[in-house]
Amino acid sequence: MKRYKKEVAFLEEIQHVPNISSACQKVGLSRNTIYRWCSEDPEFKHRLDQAMAIGNDSVSDLAESKLIGLINGSDFRAIAYWLDNKKKDYIKPRSKDMWKKPFVPISSITINTVDPLNMPSNVVGDINDDDYGD
Repeated sequence: MKRYKKEVAFLEEIQHVPNISSACQKVGLSRNTIYRWCSEDPEFKHRLDQAMAIGNDSVSDLAESKLIGLINGSDFRAIAYWLDNKKKDYIKPRSKDMWKKPFVPISSITINTVDPLNMPSNVVGDINDDDYGD
């Protein structure tokens, strides 16, 4: 009878916090006990798997609600994360070996410099030290 009460309490805790170590500590069981019960009792293992799935869904719901809160607060990283992972139109197609390839820029930038001593007078205009705030 004692084991049954501990099992029920443990499985209820797993539904809230899907972490075996944390649930064991809260209920007063050892991890070894849980793993032994899983190996000896397939029905317990099945109930544990179901409780873990419920707990994982609960934590995922919490995480998504926090993410949505950040999105509502205009957090750009949260917005980009959501769009990259949730919205099919924004998901970037990535090959499995994309990190193995060397980085090659897709466009180049050219910077042209101008020698201010050889500029036409109509471009230079009246430049004096006051224009630079010094």
